[in-house]
Amino acid sequence: MQKRSSSRALRVASAAAQPSSGSADALVPLRAGTLLGIFHAALDSSLIERGAAQAVELLGSVDDFWQALALLELQRMAQAGNHQAQAELAWRHAAGEGGAEKSPAQAVRWATLSAEHDCAAGAAVLGWLLYNGFGLPVDLPEAARLFASAAARDDLRGLTWLGLCLLHGHGVAADGRQALALFHQAAAKGGATARLAQYWLGRIHYFGLPDVAPRDFDEAARWLRLAAGHAHLGAHELLARCHFFGRGVQRDRREALRLWRAAAEGGDAQAMYCMGMCLYAGEGAAQDGAEAMRWFRAAARQQVAGAMFLLGQCCVFGVGVTRDLQAGLGWYRRAAEQGNREAEYELGEWHAFGRGGLAQDMSEAIGWYRRAARQGHAQAQRKLGHCYRNGDGLTENKAQALVWYRRAAAGGDVTARVWLGECYEQGEGVAQDAVAAAKHYRAAAQANDPHGMAEYGRCLLRGIGVAADFAQAERFLRAAADAGWQPALGELERYCFSRAEQLLQASADAPSRASEAADYYRKAGELGHRRAAFMLGECYRHGHGVPRDDLQAMTWYRKAARLFEAKIALGDLYYFGYGAGAPPARQDHREALRWYEQAVEQHEDAYAMYSLGYCLLHGQGCAAGAQNAREGARWLRKAAALGHVEAQYELGCAYLRGTGVARSPRLAMKWLRSAAQLGHAAAQSGLAELPELFGSR
Repeated sequence: MQKRSSSRALRVASAAAQPSSGSADALVPLRAGTLLGIFHAALDSSLIERGAAQAVELLGSVDDFWQALALLELQRMAQAGNHQAQAELAWRHAAGEGGAEKSPAQAVRWATLSAEHDCAAGAAVLGWLLYNGFGLPVDLPEAARLFASAAARDDLRGLTWLGLCLLHGHGVAADGRQALALFHQAAAKGGATARLAQYWLGRIHYFGLPDVAPRDFDEAARWLRLAAGHAHLGAHELLARCHFFGRGVQRDRREALRLWRAAAEGGDAQAMYCMGMCLYAGEGAAQDGAEAMRWFRAAARQQVAGAMFLLGQCCVFGVGVTRDLQAGLGWYRRAAEQGNREAEYELGEWHAFGRGGLAQDMSEAIGWYRRAARQGHAQAQRKLGHCYRNGDGLTENKAQALVWYRRAAAGGDVTARVWLGECYEQGEGVAQDAVAAAKHYRAAAQANDPHGMAEYGRCLLRGIGVAADFAQAERFLRAAADAGWQPALGELERYCFSRAEQLLQASADAPSRASEAADYYRKAGELGHRRAAFMLGECYRHGHGVPRDDLQAMTWYRKAARLFEAKIALGDLYYFGYGAGAPPARQDHREALRWYEQAVEQHEDAYAMYSLGYCLLHGQGCAAGAQNAREGARWLRKAAALGHVEAQYELGCAYLRGTGVARSPRLAMKWLRSAAQLGHAAAQSGLAELPELFGSR
């Protein structure tokens, strides 16, 4: 066959090539032990001599035929001048496959010899060597030209590799549509060598190719299954993702783990990483920190930065290994140096808060935040926003804070929408705009961010940027509290109490408002607002806005029992009697005394001391006796000194009778006159008639 004029690649490569030994017409002996059993009846020396071109229809793919040959047989054929065998031998030396030693020199030698004889397979392999700089200087345009030459003659590798050049724009103008067509042409040939084209078809359909192929998980899974069936490790890894997420196939985490394990054991670094993550999280198998660590380490040895980061996490949190903050920090640094944005963000956090023995250093923290933020890490972008907004480690710059909050929000950080809302509501770095603020709060709330729900609920409650809507506001605020944002309930209870107070005042002129006031007191009281609970108790006790009901009043007083007024109210109900309506009311002086004692402990109020003193003096709720009487007189004296008229009258009577105190007409007259001057009718009557006075309450 006449050679074509040598290309630049052939001229460069020919220096490394050696002349073939033997004639191109030499026969290679048939050795049954070196060929697959299925070829025994079909193959003879003449077929081998012609590169098995005529065997395709009988036996399948030529590429599969060549890959099945034993190395010794292949070497004999190549040395005999079979150009297809030379191409296959070149590839084995390039890839280190099929028992051949990985050797750039041998790969270049045999590829050049094959390509010089216009063999499409040889041109394809020589192009690969130039593409990857394996034994030859990198030359992408020349590699693409050789791939195109091979593809024009329907060479499977040439079709596939030219497709990759067109897909990535390597050595030729990018053309995704043409790349896809070449992959289809190569994949249709079937066999093991077609697995790369099948994998790329699966990959393109999995991730989508703009303006060429939309995401199609069903089609992706179909091609990936074909490639995985020929042991393509990358196809195993991507097909595992399909099973993990249920994309194009039924979701099956166990099957995903099986596929990842197969790929990982075959040396696929990404699969090792995914294996570690599954075992770390207990997906598809029982959680196993130690085994996860093993796979993370294997992936880290292949420079998978994500695995390095998770090794750091394992060390920091003691997952599968003894907790070691310094080891964790070391892995974070290694991952960050590889450009892992999660590790960069974590280092920012450690420096910002002085973790792991590091000195707190906001300047260093901001440097790491910036690195992560430039890679689109939304939390890091939000942290930079905080730093600019608060002047933390940076000169305060509200406008710049807004820029970073916007970037974080665009990156999917819903919490950033809350801070954007605050900036708009307060006019920080932007003109004040309540409507825009409510819009950002709503976006965060709809994404179930607790803080966002609380802020949007507040807007609905008070009509900030949106029409006021109490029912909706309550729904969002309660949802925020249920999600862990407890201040949301405080917002709701304060509003309800404030609204109840307004309605209660308005009820003097509009009695119908009393019922509304009671409803709002109830809502606030149910949320724990003690003053509201006390006021609802008052409403029930006096029948204001609700039917009079002493038992309900006592229930709400008890909810507010930390308040002094609630203790007094409970003491009075138990002392004077409680019930649903007409007397006789139920009394419980012992319980009344208990509440009066608690009230006095909280606050030495004149009425509380009088009530406690009266009970003790007269043996109500306690054993009658001199000791209790003396204690009662002591509390009456304190209340009387504060000007409590009833206490003054009772104390005067005690001195007149000598109850709990030594009998003293002088002191009796003193306290009775004081009570009479303050308008106490019994004291006035007693002084006028001067009868023997007996205390009667």
